[in-house]
Amino acid sequence: MKAMILTLALLLPVDAAPDWFQEVNIPQSAPLTQISPTKLTYSMTWNGRLKAGGFDILFGEKDPRYPKHFLVRSHGGSTGWAHALYPFKFNYTAFLNPKTLRPILFVGTETERKKVDTLHFNFNSRGVTGTEKKIRKGVTKTKNKSFAYPHSLDLFSGLLQIRSMPLENGDTVVMPFHPVATPYLAKIKVLGRETHMGRACIKLDIGLEKIDDDLSLKHYKKLKTSTVWLSDDTWRVPVEIKAKVFVGDVRIFLTKHESL
Repeated sequence: MKAMILTLALLLPVDAAPDWFQEVNIPQSAPLTQISPTKLTYSMTWNGRLKAGGFDILFGEKDPRYPKHFLVRSHGGSTGWAHALYPFKFNYTAFLNPKTLRPILFVGTETERKKVDTLHFNFNSRGVTGTEKKIRKGVTKTKNKSFAYPHSLDLFSGLLQIRSMPLENGDTVVMPFHPVATPYLAKIKVLGRETHMGRACIKLDIGLEKIDDDLSLKHYKKLKTSTVWLSDDTWRVPVEIKAKVFVGDVRIFLTKHESL
């Protein structure tokens, strides 16, 4: 029933669709800018002092089991004191079309102590469908989920979409996407250019709102503000992310960039 309601929402006249539909300014089906196989390593700190975790992102890693896909993998989690308080780890894999870099399938696991979430989402021209399986106290519950926005992007193709935009100073990019298990509307403002951590960067302000089942927007309380420095070169990869979240200030910065 929910999938039918969401599908019907997309068939409504334009003036009956949510206002944010008119704000979206990313191409729906154009190929995304190719990226050479590369590995990015990030470290995360809390309140600028204490190391809280880290993760890797691998674009274009070869796997003989999936010769017809461009793979993006990411894995990591909390470390040190943060791990003692919040022992979280994750492992995500995105299967992208090698010609367009648009998503076909996103799978992943998230673990916090004995809590395990397993994600499996399919992407096509009509939107996203999939499941979120949660294990709590030995009990497994599976929830079917859908996001009926055409040509939706996942976590990694969303990043590839941003790096594919012109990003002129003063531009605002409005992008709906389904990064992990919930859809969001991202508004990215280009604040300007500057040298950051010894690298020429594009400075971006990132705002997120949740997209509800009826496609209305809901305030995302966990993220207050977020600033991203994207390298101003052919790579256009995140050099640093600073975010004010519900638990304090989080800093994520690139520590290593190497070819695969």
